[in-house]
Amino acid sequence: MKPDTWIKRGTGGAFLIGIIGAAAAAACSAGTKDDGSGFSSGTGSTPGGGMFGTGGNGGGNVPNGGEGGLIIGGGGDNPGGGNNGAGGTPGPDSDGHIGPATINNCADASKFTGGGGANKLLYPYDGTVFPRGLGGPLMMWDGQADQILITAKSSKFSYTDCPQTPDKVRFQIPDAVWAGAGSWSDGPADPLVVTITGISGGTVLAPVTVNLQFALATLKGAIYYNTYGSKLAANNGAVLKLIPGQSAPTLFLTDNGVAPLGPCRSCHALSASGMVMTANHHTYPGFYESESYDVTGPTPTLIKAGIPEAGFAGIYPDGSRLITNGPPNPSQSIFFPTAPGDVTALVPSTSKMLDSHTGAEMAANGWNAPHAQMPMFSPDGKHIVYNDYDKGQGHSLWVADYDYASNTFSNQRQIYTDGTLYAAWPFFTPDAKQVVFTTDDRADFTSQVPTPLALPDPVTGQLALTPCGHGHLVVIDVATGQQTNMDLANGYKGGQSYLPGNDNDREFFPTVSPIAAGGFYWAMFTSRRTYGNLWQKNVEDQTSKKIWVTAISIDQPAGVDPSHPAFLLPGQEIESGNVRAFAALEPCKEDGQKCSAGSECCKGFCSNIDPTTGQGTCGKIEVNQCARLDDKCTTDQDCCTGADNGVAGRTLHCLGLGICSLTNAK
Repeated sequence: MKPDTWIKRGTGGAFLIGIIGAAAAAACSAGTKDDGSGFSSGTGSTPGGGMFGTGGNGGGNVPNGGEGGLIIGGGGDNPGGGNNGAGGTPGPDSDGHIGPATINNCADASKFTGGGGANKLLYPYDGTVFPRGLGGPLMMWDGQADQILITAKSSKFSYTDCPQTPDKVRFQIPDAVWAGAGSWSDGPADPLVVTITGISGGTVLAPVTVNLQFALATLKGAIYYNTYGSKLAANNGAVLKLIPGQSAPTLFLTDNGVAPLGPCRSCHALSASGMVMTANHHTYPGFYESESYDVTGPTPTLIKAGIPEAGFAGIYPDGSRLITNGPPNPSQSIFFPTAPGDVTALVPSTSKMLDSHTGAEMAANGWNAPHAQMPMFSPDGKHIVYNDYDKGQGHSLWVADYDYASNTFSNQRQIYTDGTLYAAWPFFTPDAKQVVFTTDDRADFTSQVPTPLALPDPVTGQLALTPCGHGHLVVIDVATGQQTNMDLANGYKGGQSYLPGNDNDREFFPTVSPIAAGGFYWAMFTSRRTYGNLWQKNVEDQTSKKIWVTAISIDQPAGVDPSHPAFLLPGQEIESGNVRAFAALEPCKEDGQKCSAGSECCKGFCSNIDPTTGQGTCGKIEVNQCARLDDKCTTDQDCCTGADNGVAGRTLHCLGLGICSLTNAK
C-alpha cells in the first residue's frame, strides 16, 4: 500500500482518527486487587444505551461549527447527533445545541452566601481543555460539604444546582449538563466558569472556581491500553479495549496465565491506521516472543507469531512493515526483562525491518541504527524517530527520512541529547514537525520494574520493585532542535506545582493522535499522580499508573509551552495500573452509507450532512470540488477556504493521515 493511499478497512464501522499511543515497559506484572470499577463518566453513559453505548444514538459531534476530527467513542449509528440513546444524552437540535441554554435546579441559593471556611478544588485542573463528547468530570475538593451550590457559566450557557453530597468531597456533573455546556460553547476563548460553594455543618465554605475549556471536537472510537491487575484478566497482564463514555473496558488480548508468571500478552504497538497490532507474549522464567495481529475486527486475529522484539516496534502507518526494537544488553534476570539501555527484553537483538504479515526481514536501504530503541514512524510515514543507543547510550534522539517506494532511510540527524537524562518514548505530532517525548532518570526507560533476580512473594504474588523513576514531558521542534518543557501537562504553572499531591515529574510513555481536532493536537501519557481525592496511592504503588490526556496548541512560538492541564481518561479501572494507550481505526464506510464526517468514509468524503441529525452520505458531490472539514486531502490546497468548508470559513490545513483540520482554537 502506498503511503498516500486512503486506507480502506472494510465496511460497517467508523473510520477512527484517534489518539494513538506509544509505550510502557512492563510485562506480566503484579497481581493487585481489582473490584472491576471504572471511573464514572456520569449518569446515562452505560453500554448498550448511553451516550456512546452500542445501539445508542447519543449526542456528541455538534454539526454547526464543531469539528469531529479527533475520533474516540463509538457505538450507535449516529455518534454525531440525532436521536437520543436510551438513557443517554439528547442529540443536538437543529441549531446544533444539546439541551437548554439555561438550567436551574436550585430552589434556594441564598443560604450559600457569607462563607469563610477554607476549601480547595482538587480536580479538574484550572485551564484544562476537554473535547466534546465525554461524560461530565468528577468535581473533587478537600473540604467537607454536606451540600453544595454549583454554577457553570459560559457566554451562552448557565447551569445552577444545589445537590446534597453524601460523600462530602465529590460531585459528578451529569452527562446531559456537560454535553449541553460543550454544545453551547464557542471554544477555548469561551471558558466554562465552574464555581462550587459548600456548606459543612452549617458553615458556608469559601467558593472555589475553575475555568474549563471546550475544544470544538468530539471523541469517538476505541482505545487499547496495557493493564496490570485488571479483574477482567484475572489480574494478569493484558490489553484492554475502552470505548470512552462507557463505564468499563473490555478484555481484548491476553493469555490464560497467572500473574506475575504469565503467560500473558500486554506490551504492544499499533499502526496509525489501526490495522495491525504487535504484542509481546511472555511466560516467566525465560519465554519471550512477539506476535502480529489483525485488529480490524471485533476481536484480534493472529497474523504471525515468533517475531523478534515487536512489542515496542515502530509500525509503518498502513501496518505493512515495521522496525523492531533493538535491545543492546542481556537481561539481568531470567524472570523479568530489565537491563540498562534496554526497553524491556530478555535477550539482545538488533533493529531490523520486517514484513508484519510474514515476519520476513526486508532489506532497508540506509538503515544504520543496530540498536534503535522505541522507534516510531510519523503519521504520514515519511519520517522515523528513535533513541540510537549506539550513538548516545540512551541519551539521544535521532530522526531519519523514509521513502516507502524504495524502502530507503536517509538524512539521519540528532535532534536531542542530554548528558544525564534518558530520552524516552518519542512520538511525532500530526504534522511531523515536532516530537513529544519524556526525559527520564532511569536507563531502562521505564517508570519502575522488579528488582533484578527478585522472585514474587509466595503469598501476595507481588515482586520486589526498584524505586519509581522520574519522567517529564518535553516537546522538541525537529527542524531547529528547540526543546520546550510541557510544564502545564506536567503539573506546573508559573514554576509552581498545581497538583494536589505535589507528585510531579511522574509522567511516562507519551503518545500523540495522528490528526488535529478542534484546533489542537492531543497527547496521552501515563502518570503516577493522584486523582483528586478518589485515588491517592503512593507513587511506588503500581496501581498509581493512570492514563491522562492533554491538549496541545498548534503553531505555538518556539520555546512557548503548547500543552494544557491534563484530564484523566474516563472509563479506566480504578484498581489497576494502566499504561500505553493506542487507538484503533474502525472499518470505513463505502459510498452510499451514512456518515457524520469524511474521516469515516473509505474514499474520504461525507456529503449532504443534515444539520439537524448530523448525518450525511459517504461520497463526493462533484459540485463541491474542495475538501471540507474532516474530508480527505493531500495538500492544504485541497481543503475548502470559503463558507462551504464546514466551519464557517475558518482556515483548514491538511494534517496527519490526510484530513482537512483546524490548526488553531480561535
